[in-house]
Amino acid sequence: MHIDYLCDHPELIEELATLNFEEWGKYRPEDTLEARTQRMRAACGKGAIPSVVVALEGSRLLGGALLIENDLKLRPKLTPWLAGVYVKAEERGRGVASQLVNRVVAEAAALGVKELYLYTDAAQSLYARLGWEVIEEMVYEELPVTVMKYTIKH
Repeated sequence: MHIDYLCDHPELIEELATLNFEEWGKYRPEDTLEARTQRMRAACGKGAIPSVVVALEGSRLLGGALLIENDLKLRPKLTPWLAGVYVKAEERGRGVASQLVNRVVAEAAALGVKELYLYTDAAQSLYARLGWEVIEEMVYEELPVTVMKYTIKH
């Protein structure tokens, strides 16, 4: 398994966008798969914000994660964000999510970022194990979420 930029594997953009839409689309009823795919394509930077990384086994997609400017419109001053961490169900339990998160942290560090944010409804323990700290509990789009922060040591 290795982590790479999604922009180097454009044939996987639609697949990753579909996985993200199937996982989180229900929370944004106005969203469409086409719109999500366009946003994924637009986020495909490299060594920049935004960027998208993917976990691959050969050419097979295992999952992905994004480094974006903002992921929580209720907290516009918090930036940048780790977002869309997703691993296919059959690939979970192998450390794929941890590798994706660590790669996004490394990308942010290389860009001189001091603090990185995320919100989650279910994976708080994963992020806590990786050094993220809880900064707030809130309800966002009718879903209870935990906002977390990672302080990057330079």
